[in-house]
Amino acid sequence: MVAGSAARRPYPPYFNIPTVKKPPPDHIAVTLIADVMSNNVSSRDGPCTIQSQISLQDDTQIPRDTVCRLMADIDPDGAEARFPGRRRQPKQRGHLTDTGVYYELHFEGHEKLNFKALRMGPVGTDIYGSQCHSSGKVVKFLAVPNARCSSTVGHYYLDLVEEHGVFVQATVDGRSETGERYAAYVALRQHCMPDISVDDATPFVALKSTDSIPIESSWHLFTNYVGLDIKQILLLGKSHDYFNSAYQLHIFLDYWDNHKICTQCNKLLPSGFSPNYICDFPEKFPKTQKECYRWVPDEFDAKASEVYAQIGKPNFDLMNGWTIFCQMLPHFN
Repeated sequence: MVAGSAARRPYPPYFNIPTVKKPPPDHIAVTLIADVMSNNVSSRDGPCTIQSQISLQDDTQIPRDTVCRLMADIDPDGAEARFPGRRRQPKQRGHLTDTGVYYELHFEGHEKLNFKALRMGPVGTDIYGSQCHSSGKVVKFLAVPNARCSSTVGHYYLDLVEEHGVFVQATVDGRSETGERYAAYVALRQHCMPDISVDDATPFVALKSTDSIPIESSWHLFTNYVGLDIKQILLLGKSHDYFNSAYQLHIFLDYWDNHKICTQCNKLLPSGFSPNYICDFPEKFPKTQKECYRWVPDEFDAKASEVYAQIGKPNFDLMNGWTIFCQMLPHFN
């Protein structure tokens, strides 16, 4: 079928259909473009996006080459900022100011050795640490079952206070685990330092991880010094097939961590839920220090201690951990 000449004929002008063939004058186009660009502070919207927004908001069609030309006049650096292959500007660094030893401590969790990083099922360890801002001294590094648990981090802070006392300012990365520590910190500072007001010294500061320079540099040095060695030794369990989900021991752990604990009204500890649920939603269950630092259920810990005694309690270090694991494993079958 061949379309007739009437079908190819342009729409009559009385239809008022917008077209880029009849764009507005430049002084009107630049006003429309500048108005849309004023809401795009990051300069991430390109000419096509600006053209579409003008069409939708003002029912006006402006050719793309005109939009590009006028955008370059309005924001000369915008195109460079949107360039896909451009290199990101390096973070502007300054000088750390000295406020005195133990005046400010930086806190953060290290998760490069946890179960997500190792991808060995439940095998892994989190580390939570603190470092003095002024001296650079690592105050306390502690291996914990879950560095994202608010109760665990709260007990970590109380242990730190018991060992080193109360300090003026805590700098954190503002993640979900800081809730209980914040409450404990503010209460202790008000009690122990009543003469220091919030206006005199901010008690709690939340920064991005990349802006918390002292503790971030410590994790980098820790990884290079010993962290990579620990990770490789842990991964031997996967590469040498020491740790396999088909083993009865691992099946038992999966069963235990997912079974529902009988509801006991008079029990002080959580009941009526599985251990995994309690660990995943710790905010629903107030936890003691012993619970926060517990790696495995008490029943399994007792059995493992019994087996460890049966094999003669060999000296444990980083290099022979998997050897001892393989010696203990047959006793669980």
